[in-house]
Amino acid sequence: MSQAMRTRRDVAPLAHTSFTGALIAEVIGTFLLVFAGAGTVVAVSLAAPEGPPDVTAISLAFGLAVLAAVYAFGHVSGAHINPTVTIALAVVRRFPWRAVPAYLGAQFVGAIAAAVAIWIMFGEAAREQVALGATTIGERGAGAAFLTEVILGLLLVVVVLATAADERANPAVAGLAIGLTIAAGIYVSLTISGGSFNAARSLGPMIIAGQFDGWWVYLIAPALGGVIGAILWERLTRPGVPPALEGELTAVDERR
Repeated sequence: MSQAMRTRRDVAPLAHTSFTGALIAEVIGTFLLVFAGAGTVVAVSLAAPEGPPDVTAISLAFGLAVLAAVYAFGHVSGAHINPTVTIALAVVRRFPWRAVPAYLGAQFVGAIAAAVAIWIMFGEAAREQVALGATTIGERGAGAAFLTEVILGLLLVVVVLATAADERANPAVAGLAIGLTIAAGIYVSLTISGGSFNAARSLGPMIIAGQFDGWWVYLIAPALGGVIGAILWERLTRPGVPPALEGELTAVDERR
């Protein structure tokens, strides 16, 4: 999710680059996301089991983890760290389909490893009481959670494409924009769907905890929203320019 997405055919890759290195980066980046984010869910839930979830702490933990991962691994793997991003980019031909299975596998490995680490750190209570920080469907039900995750996936991919993959944008701000999108999305949706955005983030802890509340929502909805967002950006939003700039471009074309 960085300048690495802006592939340039006239620039040769470094001699020591490898696809394996990109996969390792995806494992580590996803581990960071789940360890910091789901780990915070576990920490605050066990600290105050009778109280409401600390939405601010959880939102900031996920947002900061994504920000760090984008800046750390964006130039290595693109820092997808999320099946939603990988699938959406492949649909609009900004990522090769042949690499999708390996990226998804790396992301799930990172998420599962992080869930194991959280289990070891916090003990059996983390697994039994809060499912190692896995997302859960709120009182509004699966329908509301599904719609929420579709919206979150759409918004995430639009921001990724707008800030990290558009040559007009400043790539230095991509990590901040994406991290803030994650934090804001979780803040508003935590009690509805858990604010997943990410099948690996949800299913990794579920697999280790052995609890699969609404697993199909997190498997399908964020990716569906991401695909919709990618198509929306590529076909409708990306060609847009402000009216004033559009007039300047028209004048330039007429002079030619």
